Amino acid sequence: MSIEIGNRLGPYEILEKIGEGGMGEVYRARDTRLNRNVAIKVLPGLFAADPDRLARFDREAQALAALNHPHIAQIHGLEESGGARALVMEFVDGEDLAQRLARGPIPVPEALAIARQIADALEAAHDHGIIHRDLKPANIKLREDGTVKVLDFGLAKLAAADGSAISEAEAMNSPTLTMRATQMGFIIGTAAYMAPEQARGKPVDRRADLWALGVVLYEMLSGLRAFASDEVSDTLAAVLTREPDLTTLPPGTPPGIRRLLRRCLEKDRRRRLADAGEARAQIDEALSDGPDAPAATRPAARRASALLPWAAAALLAAVAAAGWWQAARRPEPPALRYTIQVPPGATVALVARPLLALSPDGASLAYLASGGGVSRLVLQRHDEFEPRPVPGTEGASHPVFSPDGQWIAFYADNRLNKTPAAGGPIVPVAIVNDPRGLSWDTDSTITYTPEATGGVFQVDANGGAPRPITSLAGDAERTHRWPQLLPGGRAVIYTVGTYSSPDNYDASPIEATILASGERRTILTGASMARYVPSGHLVFARGSILYAVRFDPERLETRGTPVILAQDIAGDSTTGAAHFTFSQSGTFAYVPGTSERAASRLVWVNRAGEQDPLQLPGGIYYDPKLSPDGRRIAMVSVTGGHSDIWMYDVVRNTATRMTYGGVHSTPLWSRDGSMLYFVSVDPRAQGGSSGLWRRPSDASRDAELVVRSEQRIFLGGWIEDQARVLLDHFVPGGKADVAALRLVPDARMEPLVASQFDEYAATASPDGRYVAYQSDETSRFEVYARAVDGAGGRWRISTSGGEEPRWAPDGRQLYYRSDTALMAVPVDTRGAFEVGAPVRLFDGILNLRSESGISYDVHPEDDRFLMTRLAAENVSFTTIRIVHNWFRELEQATAR
Repeated sequence: MSIEIGNRLGPYEILEKIGEGGMGEVYRARDTRLNRNVAIKVLPGLFAADPDRLARFDREAQALAALNHPHIAQIHGLEESGGARALVMEFVDGEDLAQRLARGPIPVPEALAIARQIADALEAAHDHGIIHRDLKPANIKLREDGTVKVLDFGLAKLAAADGSAISEAEAMNSPTLTMRATQMGFIIGTAAYMAPEQARGKPVDRRADLWALGVVLYEMLSGLRAFASDEVSDTLAAVLTREPDLTTLPPGTPPGIRRLLRRCLEKDRRRRLADAGEARAQIDEALSDGPDAPAATRPAARRASALLPWAAAALLAAVAAAGWWQAARRPEPPALRYTIQVPPGATVALVARPLLALSPDGASLAYLASGGGVSRLVLQRHDEFEPRPVPGTEGASHPVFSPDGQWIAFYADNRLNKTPAAGGPIVPVAIVNDPRGLSWDTDSTITYTPEATGGVFQVDANGGAPRPITSLAGDAERTHRWPQLLPGGRAVIYTVGTYSSPDNYDASPIEATILASGERRTILTGASMARYVPSGHLVFARGSILYAVRFDPERLETRGTPVILAQDIAGDSTTGAAHFTFSQSGTFAYVPGTSERAASRLVWVNRAGEQDPLQLPGGIYYDPKLSPDGRRIAMVSVTGGHSDIWMYDVVRNTATRMTYGGVHSTPLWSRDGSMLYFVSVDPRAQGGSSGLWRRPSDASRDAELVVRSEQRIFLGGWIEDQARVLLDHFVPGGKADVAALRLVPDARMEPLVASQFDEYAATASPDGRYVAYQSDETSRFEVYARAVDGAGGRWRISTSGGEEPRWAPDGRQLYYRSDTALMAVPVDTRGAFEVGAPVRLFDGILNLRSESGISYDVHPEDDRFLMTRLAAENVSFTTIRIVHNWFRELEQATAR
């Protein structure tokens, strides 16, 4: 059945006819809904007129549509319009392998690279119980970028009325036909690539595809058909009786490939290679070894080149590592585990975002290391003894490799950047602000969450305008973080964070958004971060435990019960980050530790940087605020997902709980110390709604509500002698502004600093006349000051980045954090506002990443600081654990 060019089949506009085959005519069409090219295969009229066949075709097509793999042309769906029935498929531009072979044999490295991708596609299809049945050069497309796409998976079975095999008697001409197919007049198979059992009319399984792979690989290398003849009967006879002539292979053909061809072209299928994954592994080994190496010396050479330098300091680790880079190439080897050491004098820099990444082929590991007071990315390749720092990545986090392994993307200096993995310049891609997630899943597109609050975005890998792909639902949601684009680009998964638990993500839902429609689905609940693994699993973290569950990325459904993979994964419970990574080839790496890496302690730090810890147990503390006399500390303590206000008496060494459950923040003392004010998120309201509460500091009465705000607020100090409170508040879009609020019911927000930029961490001067705050208007945060009444303009305090401003008790200095250093700036407010030059006091101040941005306070005597420090800051993390052949372990774990 033909369709005229320019007509429509449903939403598809027919552009041109691009082919004609046994299954019907093929057209290139435009999907007017998604603005993309597709291939339309219109079924023959006789086929479409058979109800039984159509019903079976629909069922089989649904199964084929579940195949989602980079080397398989995707089936998008079925379409029926005006009596025409069509299969809608991915349009793959480029020539097919038959056209390429018409120009002669293919060089060995190129042929093996093509065969490797074909085997990868077969392995994925076989894992779904789908057999191609008609693999041949005409069904293999070659894109200009080197990507191979296998077409028409399972269509031979769809064409048959009952899915039966093709008998010898049904073979006609060069291709082969079923009797029913002959009646309909189309071809469903090709004799020269059929397995012997297929030619005999016997049932076929995956081993028939392995035979066809061998025939195609032989033809690519030699330029000759393995079983060529002018007549189909002679071709079938050759398939059944003749052995292929391997002497026609080029001299540079690796011995392992010769062995692979013999195993694929074994006529007795009981002795034939049965696993496409094993074929892929043998091709990988040949590609790694290079052509024409002497068979007797090759294993020793492989062992020597595979010795992993990362663990060279320990002989045991070196011996284990000797198999690392080739372990995945051996047929179904056991999992291999060992530990590598970071460079001497350095430690693994545990940060709020994932810190390590494996290249897709598993040949390179990028991770964040800290040494000499500087953290940067380090790259360790399997063919180099020493790791090397990546220039220009100081202060980096969250490395990811591009799909081709040629680039590394990372965050640094409020930017999403990329740099060549082989070395080169840093290329800015997009502006970010405290980002939460990065995933480079297609060659051209990066998926990321640019801020700690808000949805997921995508940006072209070469730069351009970011575009949002998810939106927060109502006011209840706070963040969509740690995104990953699923195979095929149909949907994105991410962690959903809410205002009810802003500092603990262990109980969060993992959701998916279908990009074409915006439809959202909940995948599972109770995870802080999840990743889809090519083995067909969803791996997710909860606390320090890593789980796996089978996952269908097309249906967006899990199958079975999650199982535990590891119980010592380092991470950060306050952001949900977990420090693990995997390669597409099946290598897994992680940092051993705990998700309570964010556990902290309160310490006194003098102006020289010397510490004196308070007698408090380790926990998660932030928003520390000293009472006016310096004898008590109000603070937020996070336990079990709740953020409660506690008061600690420094002299008596006692702690009093001031709130019970919920989400509370930014305690603020009254000027005389008799009352404690704080913010509480209303659990009965949606998202940002907050209440400003107060309670006597001696806890003699229950807390009472002072004023309610429909926005999320954070207290920053007093102005006008406690008539108004200075605060930050969220505005639509996830940004924050600075405002004042009177302490009366139904008070309205009075804007002080409001623009398109992010402005928060506001703090009032001791006399209440000035406000200091941080803003990202220059693309990175800097500290500014201005008068509360707006007179006199504003003044920039920091010079090279600054956050968390705090006033000295006498108002004569402003302190702020610059990265991990505490800076001091003299100011004079007695006449015209004057600002001096910043002076570095000491290093080691902690960026808590809390919403309020408060990690320290200044003692009333201005001789020391109350600071939050990591409880484990003196514990060195110097190891990374590696697991090879991890996909096989995943399969075994989830099969139980």
